[in-house]
Amino acid sequence: NATSTTATFTIEDTMAPEVMAAADATVECDGAGNSGDLSNWLDSNGGATATDACGGVMWTNDFDALSDDCGATGAATVTFTATDDCGNATSTTATFTIEDTMAPEVMAAADATVECDGAGNSVDLSNWLDSNGGATATDACGGVMWTNDFDGLNIACGPTGSSMVTFTATDDCGNATSTTATFTIEDTMAPEVMAAADATVECDGS
Repeated sequence: NATSTTATFTIEDTMAPEVMAAADATVECDGAGNSGDLSNWLDSNGGATATDACGGVMWTNDFDALSDDCGATGAATVTFTATDDCGNATSTTATFTIEDTMAPEVMAAADATVECDGAGNSVDLSNWLDSNGGATATDACGGVMWTNDFDGLNIACGPTGSSMVTFTATDDCGNATSTTATFTIEDTMAPEVMAAADATVECDGS
């Protein structure tokens, strides 16, 4: 004589993957968005790893774009999500940052010496200042703005004089490099003389 009963044995997966957290990454600005660095970081899930006892794991992330900071810098906070074959998910968040800590590279300013024109040589001085004393600057991460500390000429003989000027190149993120040169007005020309003339007079007795 027999009697039967039926039951079901079920293997279920309710456990999300175990995740070792992603890590923040900071890179120096290359002026072109650091696309290689960013791509490698995203592809590696920010360095995060995941294991799941019941099957495989698929990674996704919510990266959209970098913020627009100074120059070509920026940052993005990204959530990486590990999802197992049964739809259980664990997330970890980290930030990718492009920073600019490098000051502009500067080719030094050059001293300038001009002959005195008697009127302050204003054109020569203005051209020298406007050209930053001949200095040039480049910056990998953005533009450069020039300033200088010219305050006036130190007066010497006549309308000659000189001024030591510091030219400063500042990038979009506030990093700066300076170079110094001197503008000099000199007088090396002797006076122009109309020759004296002989004089002959008749004796007047006194």
